[in-house]
Amino acid sequence: MMRTGFHTAFLHEYPVLDAVRLVADHGYDYVELNAETMPWCTPHITPQTDARVRREIAEILPVSSISAHHADYGNADPDLRAKAVQFTQDMMDFAVDVGTDIVHVIPGEHSTSIPLLVDSLRRGVDAAAQRGVTLALEPIVNQVIGTADQTAAVLAQVPGLAVSFDASHLQVMDGEVARGAQLLGKHVAHVALKDASGDPLAWRFDPLGDGVIDFVAMLQTLQRAGFDGVVSVEHESHVFADDMRGPEQVLAESKTFLDDVLRQVAQVPAETH
Repeated sequence: MMRTGFHTAFLHEYPVLDAVRLVADHGYDYVELNAETMPWCTPHITPQTDARVRREIAEILPVSSISAHHADYGNADPDLRAKAVQFTQDMMDFAVDVGTDIVHVIPGEHSTSIPLLVDSLRRGVDAAAQRGVTLALEPIVNQVIGTADQTAAVLAQVPGLAVSFDASHLQVMDGEVARGAQLLGKHVAHVALKDASGDPLAWRFDPLGDGVIDFVAMLQTLQRAGFDGVVSVEHESHVFADDMRGPEQVLAESKTFLDDVLRQVAQVPAETH
């Protein structure tokens, strides 16, 4: 049975323990921890986050995954590339400390070298396996890996690599998510729930239900492929769609939306292949 989660990036103004408590208070099953620096937010966790905080996070709510996004896995500068790989390994150690087994990363901008990216991901998969952790790649709008076909091509070169399936990016890049769910389904370790509309030249990450993604059909396809993990709300419409709702309202309304989606998905029995 799929479970509910919430990504903490939207809650970046709260200290990490307060953010996790807020997610727990709204009835989510899991929390997804943000370790990424983005233009609109700072990370909740870093390699320097102390052991006491790590223990307390795990005591408040189970962790679904760590968003350790980093743009330098395929950077031509070997120092930047090495720092990115080391950061991910540090986040894998963090994952072990808080009891999760998924760390996911992003591919990088179009200046990224695919061969160097593949090499870094192979090393990341090896490091993850040593820790009992899964490394997952998330295709991103207008990055070097953004479509389902591009993602599948990298998966073929990196055995053991999984997919962090964020339909919003695939919707924008491919114009739909159904084929991506079919093509990538057996590799999916974690799902982000974020709506979208538009194309690579003009797109929005809309509030849930306001975009064009059929989440029920998407999750039913992933379920048939064997996915039975956490579906984590990743709220970014405050940045990309002028959504003015505050944290309490977003958490509550997103939970209601996600619960309804999962209820509909559960009405169709899984048929794994």
